Amino acid sequence: MTVYLKKVEMENFKSFGHKLIVPFYPGFTAITGPNGSGKSNIVDAILFVLGPKSSKVMRAGRLTDLIFNGGKNRKNPSKYCKVSLVFDNSQRKLRIDADEVTLTRMIKRAPLKDNPDNYYSYFYINNRAASFSEFVDILTHARISGEGYNIIKQGDVTSLVEMGSVDRRKIVDGIAGISTFDEDIEKADKEREDVDKNLERIDIILNEITSQIRQLKKDRDAAYRYKELKDKLYETKAMIAYKKKQEVESQILEVNKQIESYEGEQKKFEEQKEKLKTQYTQLQEKLDEVEKKIGDAGGNEANDIKGKIDALRSDTIKIDERINYSNDEVAEKKKEKKELESSLDEITKELDDFSTQKKELTIKIQDIEVTLKTKEDELGKLREEIAQSDDTSMDITRELVKMREEYNNKQTEKHEFELKRDRLKEKLDALDLQIAESQETKSTYEFEVKDIDWQAGELHKGKQENSKKVKESEKQLFEKKRRESEITEELADLEKAILKMQREQSKLQAERDAVQSIGSKYNSAVESILAARNSGELKGVRGTIAELAQVDEKYKLSLEIAAGPRMQAVVVADDTAAAEAIGYLQKKKLGRATFLPINKMIVGKPRAQALMTVKDESSQGFAIDLVNFDQEYKGAFWYVFGDTVIVNTLSDARRLMGGVRLVDMKGDLIEASGAMVGGSPPSERLSFGSADQRILDEITRKLNGAIQSQDMLSEELAQLKKDIVELENAFRTLKVETDAGIQTKDLDVRKKEFAGKLDILTKDLEGKLKEKESIEAEEVQILASLTECEKRLKELDAQKEEKGKHLLKSTKKEVAQAVRSLEKTVSELQENVLKLHSEQETIQTKIKLLDERKTELTEKITGIDADFETLKQTVQELKGTRAKGQDELKALMTVEETMSGKTKELAVERDKLYKKTVGIENELETINTKAESYLDLVARAKYRLPTLEDSLKEFDQEIALYHVEITETKLPPIESMKETILSVEQTMQQLEPVNMRALEEYEHQMERKKKFDEDIGHLTDQKKNLVKLVGEITSKKKEQFFEVYDEINKNFREIYAQLSEGGEAELLLENEESVFEGGLTIKARPHGKKVLRLAALSGGEKSIASLAFIFSIQQYDPSPFYVLDEIDMFLDGVNAEIVSRMIKNRAEHSQFISVSLRKIALKEADYLYGVTMHDSGISEMIGNIDPESVGPKGEIKTAVQEVLPHGAG
Repeated sequence: MTVYLKKVEMENFKSFGHKLIVPFYPGFTAITGPNGSGKSNIVDAILFVLGPKSSKVMRAGRLTDLIFNGGKNRKNPSKYCKVSLVFDNSQRKLRIDADEVTLTRMIKRAPLKDNPDNYYSYFYINNRAASFSEFVDILTHARISGEGYNIIKQGDVTSLVEMGSVDRRKIVDGIAGISTFDEDIEKADKEREDVDKNLERIDIILNEITSQIRQLKKDRDAAYRYKELKDKLYETKAMIAYKKKQEVESQILEVNKQIESYEGEQKKFEEQKEKLKTQYTQLQEKLDEVEKKIGDAGGNEANDIKGKIDALRSDTIKIDERINYSNDEVAEKKKEKKELESSLDEITKELDDFSTQKKELTIKIQDIEVTLKTKEDELGKLREEIAQSDDTSMDITRELVKMREEYNNKQTEKHEFELKRDRLKEKLDALDLQIAESQETKSTYEFEVKDIDWQAGELHKGKQENSKKVKESEKQLFEKKRRESEITEELADLEKAILKMQREQSKLQAERDAVQSIGSKYNSAVESILAARNSGELKGVRGTIAELAQVDEKYKLSLEIAAGPRMQAVVVADDTAAAEAIGYLQKKKLGRATFLPINKMIVGKPRAQALMTVKDESSQGFAIDLVNFDQEYKGAFWYVFGDTVIVNTLSDARRLMGGVRLVDMKGDLIEASGAMVGGSPPSERLSFGSADQRILDEITRKLNGAIQSQDMLSEELAQLKKDIVELENAFRTLKVETDAGIQTKDLDVRKKEFAGKLDILTKDLEGKLKEKESIEAEEVQILASLTECEKRLKELDAQKEEKGKHLLKSTKKEVAQAVRSLEKTVSELQENVLKLHSEQETIQTKIKLLDERKTELTEKITGIDADFETLKQTVQELKGTRAKGQDELKALMTVEETMSGKTKELAVERDKLYKKTVGIENELETINTKAESYLDLVARAKYRLPTLEDSLKEFDQEIALYHVEITETKLPPIESMKETILSVEQTMQQLEPVNMRALEEYEHQMERKKKFDEDIGHLTDQKKNLVKLVGEITSKKKEQFFEVYDEINKNFREIYAQLSEGGEAELLLENEESVFEGGLTIKARPHGKKVLRLAALSGGEKSIASLAFIFSIQQYDPSPFYVLDEIDMFLDGVNAEIVSRMIKNRAEHSQFISVSLRKIALKEADYLYGVTMHDSGISEMIGNIDPESVGPKGEIKTAVQEVLPHGAG
């Protein structure tokens, strides 16, 4: 025996109001006792642990009823009950590594105010706290259950007889595990339902997208054309800019060539100058030698002349150097003058602006002063009138005049102090701001230095992990945002689709209401068929011809006359549906209707006469071609219209009549036979496109589905937005950490940089703080003076007011009031004048500073101009001195030549050398002049370069703006390109306004359409697979059921034959084709009797059949142990004995615990327990019972009894 129940331990369980241990052994154990003794409570105890979900199974209204209630007198009721089942697990069939496994369950009362029956439930496995699910896992593995047929409770045998056939079949379902199949089918159906919803939602969105694409295509074509024109415009403008750029580049190239040429020429002259200077030096050396020889040969006089000649030559060299220096100075002064003139232009512009502002202020001041003068004159006249009223008033007036004079002086003084204070305040404010910024910057730098130190210590931590998290967060964020974008677009499309469907629904409902309001135009039979279709009673009914067609309003009357009564014909899916509908009408006696089965309807061909007529100029075409319908219904519509032709007028119809059916536009009908039907059209007739309830229902269903999808997507979008915010926050944090890790190499550089900045800033801050102290000290002095002024002004105000009151006391009220009003106006005007004067002074100060700067610049320019003149004069004077010196030199040289014959040859040689030196000097001067002219040309050329280079940059920037790559080498003339621009701009204006977003939106919507088309493909495949899966599961489900059913049926036949001693019985399915739509019945033929259904058997025979069914289930799905509670209750002695023997035989392989009152059953047991109940209402267990000592009602007669001790085994 693999596993068996070793003992049951109970404490305060039902009638066992104490702790009791009941040992059990392999084999057959019987429990007996009189009714009401509590013997079945042993079964309830086992069930309590094995855990059925309902307390009623354990014969209790609620679980707390299982707790010992105190017995008959209800004394000392327990607060808890506990039951333990101890299983032998020596073969480890229970998945716990222990020889014994104890499963314990306890419930404890825990009454609450609002729930007095509240309790807590506890589970233990080998004294370890556990959960009920752990119990189930362990027991299921060992094929033990509290709800299977291993435990047969009181009434189970009877219930098998009394239950319905479907419930009986469900017992087999449960054993075959059909519920698992049903769950899989339900899951697949749910998935298919979701797929259908998604398909419907996508279909709605796709319809909206397709509609948008149609509209966007027009906009896109216009935008595409506009973009082409815009690209051409940009390209042409870029080409113009490029061409201009080429011109500038050409100019720059030319200027650079000029500079190169000029510099080359200058360099050539410089080289010539160097060569000439070398020659000059060599000639000068030779000349000195010759003159020395002349001096030596000529004596002292000759030496004196030579000395003078040398002096003159030395002076000439110095003069030349001064001339060259003066020329250099002129070049520098020219450059400086240009810079000064540029600054002067800017200052002049600023001065003009300030002068304008000053003039405007002057005009304002003049206007106010005029008004002020008028008001002061008025006030003066009033005061004079008051003053002349008596001598006292005259004296007061004189005092007031003095006071006002002093007051105005003090006011002016105060104003000046205020200006100084304001200037100082502005300086202080600016300085405070600078200091605050410096201090803040200093704090920032200090923090940065500390932070860099901290980062350096932290950077090595978690760098790789952060990088991984950043990538993951980035990926999640991208996916969430992509989905957010998708949902937003889907919601927008759904919104549009919902609006369309709502409009369509309203339109159809209005049509339906209109039809209902005037009554149906269908006959009663057609009405009945449509009603049956709408209710689902009839399948395959598509609708009437009137419902299934849409026609142009222009042809409506003609087509309705052409169709005639056939508009009421009902289109059905096939002839089977037509037959069912006809049967329905016959059965209900509802009349007759015409049915058009799609699978049988034939599309005909127009007759020759009709083909000729339709080509006539008065023909509108075949009637069938003027109707819009699903091509699936073409055969039905051919039946209705045939080759009827619609013509313009009755005259046309008469002209064409004969062999063809014609209808004119007014509804007059001419049959092919020649019969003519006409007159005024009927006031009430069927119309094409009448509101179809099915279409309305379908629209409503789709609308509800779309709204539901909208709600779901809105919820998903809200959650997505929340997730995105959380992810972005997390991502920012991670990114900061990761970026910090990347900056490891920069930390040292940053630290040095901030440390250097901090040092400079600290010194600067100290200087500013000292400056602030100085300004604050000055401000204190100004404020003191201002306070003194204000104090005096207040005194004067008080005195003036006092004097004024005295003066006004004797004045008329009206005059006094006028004086006060004028004084207030004058005061305000004076304040305005002061304020404007203050502004004027500020501007004047700026003008003064600018004038000073202008004067300074002008003086510098004037000074430079004066320097030019001086330098020019100096050069002229030097050149004159040089010429004079040269004349003296020539004269001395002539004297020297005449001094002696000895020196004559030397003098001739010297003269030649001198002439050569003079020639070189002249040549040098010429070359120097040319070199300077080329240098000036280089300067002028270089001066042009910046302007050209700026133009080049501007053209480059302009070209870059257009994002066009110019590949053409030969560009058209600029004028030609300008004409192209004008033409393109005019064409673009004609196209405007243009939806340029249509280009991008069209592509986007096409991508979305492609994606949704793919989704539909995937979902359609998924739906097919799910349908296929349901079919496979259903097939397997049926196979599994029959596998179990056949085995149980086989067992049932054998066991019934044993129990009935030769009888026959079988299980029968009510619907073998659709097994799950029918039930399970039992047919039995007790030994010696005819075959009967279960309901026709006697009570005992029913019990035998039920027990055979139970045993056949147990045999199919064996358990390690079985608990049977009075299964032999309704059996006679013979049958009870047969059942007991069968249990005895089966106990060789499984443990059986049976509660019974039948002595014959007790005799077959290997072990026998008795249960008795004391007068107190507490049950006791008795072991080793002799079956003979048990009475017919279970009472135990023998005095020798072994009462099981409490808490002992």
